[in-house]
Amino acid sequence: MSLLFTVIRAAIRTLFTRKQALLLENLALRQQLAAYRRTSERARLRSSDRVFWVGLSRLWDGWPSALVIVKLETVIRWHRKGFQLFWRRKSRSGKVGRPRIPRRHIAFIKRISADNPGWGEDWIALELHLKFRVEHSTSTIRRYMVRSRRPRSGHRWRTFIRTHQEEIFACDFLIQHTAWFDLVYVFVVMAISTRRIVLINVTTSPTLDWVKQQIRTVTAFGEGPRYLIHDNDGIFGQFRERQAGRCFRCHFDRWLFEVMGIKGIPIPYGAPNANAHVERFHRTLREAALDHFIFLSEGHVRRVCREFVEYYNRARPSQAIGAIPDPYPELQISPPREGKLVALPVLGGLEHDYRLVA
Repeated sequence: MSLLFTVIRAAIRTLFTRKQALLLENLALRQQLAAYRRTSERARLRSSDRVFWVGLSRLWDGWPSALVIVKLETVIRWHRKGFQLFWRRKSRSGKVGRPRIPRRHIAFIKRISADNPGWGEDWIALELHLKFRVEHSTSTIRRYMVRSRRPRSGHRWRTFIRTHQEEIFACDFLIQHTAWFDLVYVFVVMAISTRRIVLINVTTSPTLDWVKQQIRTVTAFGEGPRYLIHDNDGIFGQFRERQAGRCFRCHFDRWLFEVMGIKGIPIPYGAPNANAHVERFHRTLREAALDHFIFLSEGHVRRVCREFVEYYNRARPSQAIGAIPDPYPELQISPPREGKLVALPVLGGLEHDYRLVA
């Protein structure tokens, strides 16, 4: 306050002072400031000094020419900081963001959305407007809606698999490289209900006729499936035809229906998860067997795959079903209480089949 009174007194005095005397006084003040700048001490400014220079910068355009004790950027920084403090203090009122709607309206929205899971925010907004004369935006209504956990209408793919798993087989190809950079195609057919590998075979030149022969082998004893899930591989023949209300996406599906009495189900394009059971077996086959060998021929790949499938079907517990798909006879009976633990090597010791023997 003392600085403010000093400035006011000096301004009043200049009104009654002659111009020559005022110039001499300014000259004396500037000489003292020049002498002060030669000292090594830094000026200690108070908050009132900062307020003075911020206010002067707003009233006088020539204030930079009279600034000596600090830099021009310093006064600008004081100005910005003052605005920050002003708006920070103004925003401390506690009314930040959109105001809350009445609790009664929130209860209306929750009740309507819970009773009608299929209603969206637009429908609820119209219901409130027409019947209760309550106006709220759709974003506000969406915020208070109750999210329903009811399943969507219609059958989903998972429901279909679970319902018909006893009648579904799934097949797919796996590619393996040899030491001579040849491609060997591993064809797998799995029974979904038991996770049992019904067939595994390899070839270097897969054709549609070769695939048909594998399916004939699977159904040779009349235990064929009702549905066969497969992907959209070009081996199955890209073909689309509608006959008597039936649409076949490939030649393989048409042959399955007309000759084998099986309905082929190709998975959607770009959706390998629709055939997740076989895809998961492929990962198991690679990590447990194929990645540990350098294959020299097609026969080498066939021997490794068949030995692993024998262990997979008859001795390896499946986490998906909590059991062994097709256990050995000795595993179907109760083990001896006091027995010795033995490990039967599989694939040269990559895996082990543990037993208790008397």
